[in-house]
Amino acid sequence: MTYRLIVPPSIRRQIETLSLETQRALHALFEDLREDPDRHTGPHGLEDDGPVRMRSAGRAGVIVAVLINDLTINVTVVSVQNPFDG
Repeated sequence: MTYRLIVPPSIRRQIETLSLETQRALHALFEDLREDPDRHTGPHGLEDDGPVRMRSAGRAGVIVAVLINDLTINVTVVSVQNPFDG
């Protein structure tokens, strides 16, 4: 099953400010999330196997938190954090 990826406009603008290398890494992650979001992420907080769950992944020094909803077949990007950006 292929999930629909939702990236809110505010997060899209934030991603556009990142380096091209980081943008490419995130684009690859987003493609992977559409096919199998659980395989490419880990638990974010408490591990939950329910139909709606929060997960996260790290790529190119950036942490991405997503909400996976098996009921609507959506993966929504909730936040993109760059902990090394001083």
